[in-house]
Amino acid sequence: MASSVSKSRAKRARSREKSAVRAPAGGPVPFLQRPGVGLLTVFLLGLAAVLLLAVGDLLAGREGLGFWLPLAGQAVFIGVSLFLAALFLRIVRPGLCASNARILLLVLAVLSALVPGKIVLYAAETSRAANGGVAGFLLPFAMAPLLVTLLLDSTAGVTAGAWTVLMLSLFAGGSLPLLLTGLVGSVVGAFTVEGVRTRAKVVRTGLVVGLAQIVCVLGLTGLTWEQADVMLVLRQAGACVTAGFFSAIVALLILPLFESGFRITSNISLLELSDLGHPLLQRLAIEAPGTYHHSLVVANLAQAAADAIGANGLLARVCSYFHDVGKLTKPEFFSENIQLRGNPHDDLPPSMSTLVITSHVKEGVSLAMLHKLPPPVLDVIQEHHGTSVLSYFHHKAKTQRSAEAAETNGGDPKDGAAATVDDGEFRYGGPRPTTRESAIIALADGVEAASRSMEKSTPAHIEGLVEDIINTKLLDGQLDLCDLKLSELRKVRNAFVFTLTNMLHGRVPYPKDEDRDKQPAKGGGHRSRENQGPDAQPAAQGRPA
Repeated sequence: MASSVSKSRAKRARSREKSAVRAPAGGPVPFLQRPGVGLLTVFLLGLAAVLLLAVGDLLAGREGLGFWLPLAGQAVFIGVSLFLAALFLRIVRPGLCASNARILLLVLAVLSALVPGKIVLYAAETSRAANGGVAGFLLPFAMAPLLVTLLLDSTAGVTAGAWTVLMLSLFAGGSLPLLLTGLVGSVVGAFTVEGVRTRAKVVRTGLVVGLAQIVCVLGLTGLTWEQADVMLVLRQAGACVTAGFFSAIVALLILPLFESGFRITSNISLLELSDLGHPLLQRLAIEAPGTYHHSLVVANLAQAAADAIGANGLLARVCSYFHDVGKLTKPEFFSENIQLRGNPHDDLPPSMSTLVITSHVKEGVSLAMLHKLPPPVLDVIQEHHGTSVLSYFHHKAKTQRSAEAAETNGGDPKDGAAATVDDGEFRYGGPRPTTRESAIIALADGVEAASRSMEKSTPAHIEGLVEDIINTKLLDGQLDLCDLKLSELRKVRNAFVFTLTNMLHGRVPYPKDEDRDKQPAKGGGHRSRENQGPDAQPAAQGRPA
């Protein structure tokens, strides 16, 4: 009987394992995470490009073999070019091609340029109001590279822009001047807008793209200067500037839609969050001033370290501002804030103190979601402690356990010395840092907290402290999930040491002017204005009234 029960249990366990493999514990797999969705999205992009290419002829009622054969050849060309673009991204950015959401983002960014471009060309062809030699230069060559670079990076921006330019030039009849002009504008736009943090600079980038295309137009005109039309060249130059400007404007208008739809935070949005007048930061400054100052110092440390290794320093700074907002629920339980009534942890057992301290992570996530902070900030709030041990309360628990064991064994302290406490009960819930910026903030948080208890703030002591904190995190496995290299950790360490040394440097004590203090006051306790030296007013302000 027992054997049959164990077999049935084993059978049910195997069935649960198989069902867990087929469907994750969180429920059905989201559509964008299913295999093959990325390939389907790319195929739909190629199909959309073919339809946009043929829509004009279809509306004009053209049919027959003379229409379908060229279209089939162009479809093959579009498919091959799309395959090459995807292969290039797969080589240089394998992580990007592994995400179906990022593939969909690229497809939508390209379509946001192809559809308006086809409308411009169709309007110029049907209305006959615009010169055919000018309409092509009104195409939004820079829209896709600007948008993709702002959301991802310049490599993806150049790739998306190059394929977009190829399609737009094909829509315009395969014009080589348009292809070269569009490629120049695409590359210049992608590399110029990388790292831009303000909307005004994005608009200026659109104008720079227009100027770069003008240079290309003038160069192409110089090749056929004997047949050049000066007025046509001027109109083409004006069209280039107009297209670049409006590409930047439209990219800025649709940027928030992409950010909210794909949970991406651009540098422009991060700069808006860096305003210290944010309601959460204002609450932190008033209700938990020690935590507020701690966050500012962590932000300085994290940005310096992120810039040193080529990470996103602005992201590190903004996330550092908000990483401890969960302490607003019980600010008096954290040592950096003023505790007028004593340390509340003195009356709590270590396990309860651990529960109170670790709860600030979940409280911080709740406050961040309430104020609609972006996903990178939420991730840092969850990850900035990882699964590290609260060593103070762990040690306190071991001390108490040893004392209790000693009392039980007749008061002999040696009998309780071997008492141990599992450190798993005194760890944060995690997860551990998964990005370079999150790992840097976790290190900066520990370094800043430890620097407050330093007795001597000499460069040697600071360097030893930073080295000890980083080694502890590294050996504890807190940096296993991020892509920080050992060479980058060395740069992070040097940045921390340099920043802390400049923050904690000592000052030369100012000598006290005893003769001036003994000098009797004139005129009802105030010295006359002519007898006051240049430093008299600061000295008077420094003495108590």
